[in-house]
Amino acid sequence: MIVLIAQLNVAEGNGNDVIEAFSKVVPLIRQDPRTVAYNILQAADNPDKITVYEKYEDRETLQYHGQTEHFKEFGRSTRDLFAGRAEITLYEEIV
Repeated sequence: MIVLIAQLNVAEGNGNDVIEAFSKVVPLIRQDPRTVAYNILQAADNPDKITVYEKYEDRETLQYHGQTEHFKEFGRSTRDLFAGRAEITLYEEIV
């Protein structure tokens, strides 16, 4: 299993707008083949602090995810809500 954790760099004051956009695309992402989990986390004390937890059966599925039309549309429609690129860490599930 492959796990990707992305710490998003949300522009100040845009956290709830990012969450609203995710609420539309996450159901589609969760239907993608071999996607095990796709969760959005928002800090309790800072709505602009958002983390994405993604889990896939393999690297090919992760690559597929990045090429889906719904993911690309999410990127196009939210690009102005971010102050910069996300900090992304890729993990392999061991246990």
